[in-house]
Parts: sequence; structure tokens; C-alpha cells
Amino acid sequence: MTTPYTALDANIQATTRDLFVRSIKAQAIMQMPLLARLWMAKRVSWEGGTVIRRPVDKDDMQSLFQSYSANEPLSSGSKTLLDDPYFTWKLGNLPVQYNVETYLQNSGGDATKPIDLVKFLAKKAVEGLKIGLYRMVYGIDSTGTDYDGKKEFNSVVDALTHDRTYGHISRATTVTNSWWQGASIAGTYDDNATSYAPSIANFRKAVTACTRRGLTKPGGMLACCGESIFQELQSQVEARHIYNRDGSLLAKYGFNTMMIDGVEVVQDPFLGVEGPTTTGWTYPDKKFFIFSVDDWELRIHPQRNVKLTPFVWQGDRSGGADEWLARVLIAGNLVCWRPKGSIYLSNMA
Repeated sequence: MTTPYTALDANIQATTRDLFVRSIKAQAIMQMPLLARLWMAKRVSWEGGTVIRRPVDKDDMQSLFQSYSANEPLSSGSKTLLDDPYFTWKLGNLPVQYNVETYLQNSGGDATKPIDLVKFLAKKAVEGLKIGLYRMVYGIDSTGTDYDGKKEFNSVVDALTHDRTYGHISRATTVTNSWWQGASIAGTYDDNATSYAPSIANFRKAVTACTRRGLTKPGGMLACCGESIFQELQSQVEARHIYNRDGSLLAKYGFNTMMIDGVEVVQDPFLGVEGPTTTGWTYPDKKFFIFSVDDWELRIHPQRNVKLTPFVWQGDRSGGADEWLARVLIAGNLVCWRPKGSIYLSNMA
């Protein structure tokens, strides 16, 4: 396709895409605490397939154990020990667009152009992608009750809210597939919304709930919360002279972190009262999460791996605008293979 102003367009085409690709990890993924930890733990994968699936362990064989006397017949039996949750690919795009006026203003060099179009487009695209991913990670735009069938990525809230069907496996308190529920402090699997004060005692109860069915390796947990909860916990650990950042993996990326009982706690700016994800979410500053990092996976399809398509001039057809359009394309999902190792509390205050 022939476009006007070929030399300038080729420069924007090449350099914007290069800046965008190089910024994805540093400015998008590594600025989100959960995704940064998944990246560091090698839990971000670039694989295809018809759906995202793997077998999961759902039971043990303890009930088949028999104590017997010398003359007693030995019992036999079997159990279904595995299940097969699966997740579908979710599609997303972010348009990157500029018009002829912006184009011409960037053709005179540093002395005349009001902005650097290349850096501006790359920065805004990465920023938009980051906020879009954040909103999907926390399930802010989800509607309806078919959380597996929604357009957005499956969220951490989908995975850990009790009784939601997840990975096409239904759940209901202690009755239906409680092994696939998010962790529960009370052991009832219906206490996500129970009010818990942000205290060291309740923090430890939440950690205990995550470790009842299988231990997480040392340093494998991440707690995320907004500034209100973080500051309350921080004041309590400081009062007990146990405040430290030793072992924190996210501090080097500029996050406000601390360690409590070997668990990294991070203040997530997007869970604050003025974070970009607050619109459409009730009381984000009351949300509290503990993630067993190795149980989670951000799966990105290799054919839609957050790539920026070429800019295409839109004016070569009748009624077309004199502007250029590219798209950031992503296909993937965020999945949890062991919800019971993580916890979500929606009312910590």
C-alpha cells in the first residue's frame, strides 16, 4: 500500500514499534506487582493450543486405607483423583492512531514539532495496555454470571470468589468441589465478603488458610493490597520491631513492600482509592489478596503476543479519514491451577 509522506511514516512505523516492544516488559508487566512476580517466577508462558488446560489433583486416597485383622478380607476400591479444568483464549486490542495534523507537525525536526510522536505513541500505547490488563486481572469490567464465557481474561476475583464456576468446574461452599474453591479463613467457602480488620492476626489466619491443602515453597507467596491496608499492617509490624524488606523481590522495581512471616506484602497503587482501576469497582481499597505465585499462569498466545501491527493509512478509500491506525493485539488468559492456595477478601477494613 502506498502512503503519503513515506520517509516520515517509515520512521514512525519502525521506531514506534521498537519502542513499544521494548517497553512492554519494563513499563507494563513489571509495573504490576502480580504480573511482575509471575514474570520473575517464569509463570508467563507463550504457548498456543485450542484451549488452555491441564489435569489437576483434586483428592487423596486416604479413604481407601484399611486397618485389618489377620482373618479379615482386604478391601479394594478406586477414586477419581484428577479433574480437567480448561480456559478459552480471550482476545483484546488497543488502537494506536494519529491524524494528518499530528503527522505534519512532526515533520520539521526538534525545532518545530511540539511533541515527539514516536515516544508519545509508544508511551500512551503501553499505558493503555497496562490499565487494560489491570482491569482484566482484577475483573473490574466483568458483567453477568458466566465468568468463563465473558470476553475479558479470567480474573483473580473469578478464581478466588467462592461459588463462581471457574475453569468450567462448578463450585458451591462445602458441597460442590470445595477442593477447587479459593481459600477460606472460616473453612466455609462463603466468607469472601466477611469483614476482617487489617491486623497481623488476620493476616496470619489468611496465610494459614492458603496452606491447609498443600504448602507453598518458601518465598512463594505474595500479598497485594491498597495503601490503607498496607499502612495499617506496616504500623503494626513497626510497633513490634519486625518491619523489614529482606527477601522482597519487588522492592527493586520501586514498589512499597515489606515482609511479614516470610510473605512479601506489596502496596498495589491500582488498589488505592485513586488508582486508574477504581472506576466501576466498589471500595478497591478494601480488597486484600494473597497469591501462591506458582499456582498462577499468564498464558499469551504466540500469534497474538502483545504485538503492534503496522500503521495503515485510512484515506485510500472513499470516505476514509486522513489518519494512520495500528493495533496492539493480545490473546491469552490468566489462570489459576490451585485456587485453594490463594485467598481473596473483599472487605478488609
